[in-house]
Amino acid sequence: MQNYIFHTLTYADLPLIRKWLMMPHVRSWLPDTEMELELMKHDMEDDLIDMRKVCLRERPFAYIHDHDAETFGMPQYADLPRGSRVITTFVGEAEFMGPGHSVGYLKDRIAELRRSCPLVAVGPRSHDQRLIATFTQAGFQRRRLATSRTGKHIQVMTYK
Repeated sequence: MQNYIFHTLTYADLPLIRKWLMMPHVRSWLPDTEMELELMKHDMEDDLIDMRKVCLRERPFAYIHDHDAETFGMPQYADLPRGSRVITTFVGEAEFMGPGHSVGYLKDRIAELRRSCPLVAVGPRSHDQRLIATFTQAGFQRRRLATSRTGKHIQVMTYK
């Protein structure tokens, strides 16, 4: 078992986040680096969003954030129990993809969140089988297919 550490994201971390957002494997999910950075800067001012960089032996390699499922009125999460948390994440350092790190840090973060919330959810795009497989390995179960406000088809997955 690895020892993953979750540090609160700060403005000093933004150059690293920019680097990660520009990596080809991240751009395939988040193609607009500048827009994502602006959203993150905005979200850093919001106490309702818990933004973290994930480190292994103090080496940062991934980003993860979570928020209450009701915070943004996202229709795909409307049926979740009050107090549920929604996770969004990506691995920034390509060398950390594949050897089980995604599953490992997800399980660690979920364990922290489950101390205070009834359910944790994720919402990968329904066609992203690789991401769905990663979430399944971490213990998430498919809940239902849904459509986001922007019309994207989402596979809502939950971890109880």
